[in-house]
Amino acid sequence: MRVAIDARLLTGAYTGDRTYWRGLLKALIRQLEGSAHRLVLFSARPLPPEALPPSPVWESVVIPARSERWWSLWHFPRAAQCYGCHVAHMQYTVSPLFRIPAITTVHDISFLIAPEWFGWKDRWLLRLTVPPSCRRAARVLTVSETSREDMIRYLHLPPDKVVATPNGVPEGFYPIPKDEAQAWVRQQYGIEPPFALAVGVLQPRKNWGLAIRAVAYYREQSGNPLKLVLTGKPGWAEASVRALCAELEAESWVHFTGYVPDEHLVWLYNASEMLLYPSFYEGFGLPPLEAMACGVPVIASNGGALPEVVGSGGILLPPTEYGMWAYAIQTLMENEAVRAQIRERALQQAQRFRWETTAERTWAVYEQAACASG
Repeated sequence: MRVAIDARLLTGAYTGDRTYWRGLLKALIRQLEGSAHRLVLFSARPLPPEALPPSPVWESVVIPARSERWWSLWHFPRAAQCYGCHVAHMQYTVSPLFRIPAITTVHDISFLIAPEWFGWKDRWLLRLTVPPSCRRAARVLTVSETSREDMIRYLHLPPDKVVATPNGVPEGFYPIPKDEAQAWVRQQYGIEPPFALAVGVLQPRKNWGLAIRAVAYYREQSGNPLKLVLTGKPGWAEASVRALCAELEAESWVHFTGYVPDEHLVWLYNASEMLLYPSFYEGFGLPPLEAMACGVPVIASNGGALPEVVGSGGILLPPTEYGMWAYAIQTLMENEAVRAQIRERALQQAQRFRWETTAERTWAVYEQAACASG
């Protein structure tokens, strides 16, 4: 079987979407070694040399286009057919021009669950394209049972059409001695410990205001100089987050690093006292999994799929009560026995998420879609 893959995200910056495709494709390549199956990776620009390991299992095809939308609508379905592919796999948008079974990965449909978390343009485009794409697709993949149930409920899809294929632990996240990691962060970013870490785009859904208020309250009550490091791309909530810092006079202890590559992020996790992840909703939530793989305590909200990911490997709290978060921060800062226990549980929980499992489930969906088409 030949599978057409929309590989454009492999050419961009490190994001959750790129992590998904790299993890899945690397595991598929390992799984297919020695078989007659092939992956054909289509993109608008050449793939970086380090994107995937060399293997006869896959080939790369570059197809330039006037625009990304035109590439998705016309070039990709045409090329998949020309190269004799039996199924195609992409993300979110499925062109109506496909003549082979199309499989789409939709990480979540938070744009339907709470539209106010999105700017009007993104909200409009997602509502216009994603629901009909899911109806056109032969199968819809998503990254958690929570997200699967949401899609069945909001999009009215048949349950057997939506398949949960959870993410694995991204490569490159592992425990590093804390003093070594803190020395690295001090040298690279000029940030002195102790600090709590928050990772994600500065957008309303991530609820970073709660993290700031919780740390501020803990500092006020304890006298501890704990800082907060916010790591992630600027988003349309950046102005409100900075305004809150000014209101709380927190500019001296809240640090904005902007986007950082994964090879820096592993050091930041290991240098931190904990990860704070108060997101209102996540279809999965990679940062808590990355932190747990490093053995870092996680305090996360109980929104969306986060309980599936964090499980017993961290502390789950409502995303609205900053006093509860401050108390949890105090517990982790002052009770070494609790920290050690959560660290051990975090490492165990992270081991449950393997890209090999994701690849096995995904390949089974490819085969089902190909067989159903005759």
